[in-house]
Amino acid sequence: MNINKKIFFYWKNKFYYQIKYNDNQSGAATYNIKNVKFILQKKNFYLFFLQNCYRQFDSYIIKKNKFSIHKQIQIICKPIPVNFLNLYKESLFFLGFIFFKKDNWKSPLLGAKGIGYECLYNRIEISQITLFNFFGNKKIFKTVLEITYGLERIKVNKNINFIYEKFNSIYNLYSKFNFKKNVFLYFFCILNIKKKNFVISYYIYIKITNNFNLLDEFYFNNNYNRIKIINILKKTSEKILNFL
Repeated sequence: MNINKKIFFYWKNKFYYQIKYNDNQSGAATYNIKNVKFILQKKNFYLFFLQNCYRQFDSYIIKKNKFSIHKQIQIICKPIPVNFLNLYKESLFFLGFIFFKKDNWKSPLLGAKGIGYECLYNRIEISQITLFNFFGNKKIFKTVLEITYGLERIKVNKNINFIYEKFNSIYNLYSKFNFKKNVFLYFFCILNIKKKNFVISYYIYIKITNNFNLLDEFYFNNNYNRIKIINILKKTSEKILNFL
């Protein structure tokens, strides 16, 4: 039984429900619109899924410390189990000692933040555990637990589609210099908000935030315009998330 199936089997036995996710290239798996809707709703849920995670600024082929495209298993639930750390350790019973390092997570562009841990195995971060308190710059109804498993890191396996990653890396470098495209996307996003097409506007907004991260790395570091742009994007995300 491979690692995916072991983790799936464990959570199924804990009565978590597996759902299918589409690969929408939405950056971190947390940003998937289905994931966001579960986080914002008031109902209880116990879910897990497998999805590609796109980290545009993690890797440019030459210095390959991280994968820019990799697979994650996401566990998301509400309310939070009291023994969630033990549940996580039991799900990786086939590994040795796992060290938990406090690491709070936040995403200013989605108005999301929570407390959490990095999970280290052999000094490599293999998982992130986050307890979400805020989303869309608002305190959510109940705290949500999210656990991510970085499968390549658990497997210590660097087999990856280099042609696909190289294409994405070239595309990302191109996006750094394409200001007009990002301005167009922003106004297209606002137009869809006015038309109350909030799902479409969310997908466009995620593209904008991914592009902003690229530009932020290259242009906006230590630039006073950065704060202005972040505030504009935060207000835009609030308008979208209020209606999802």
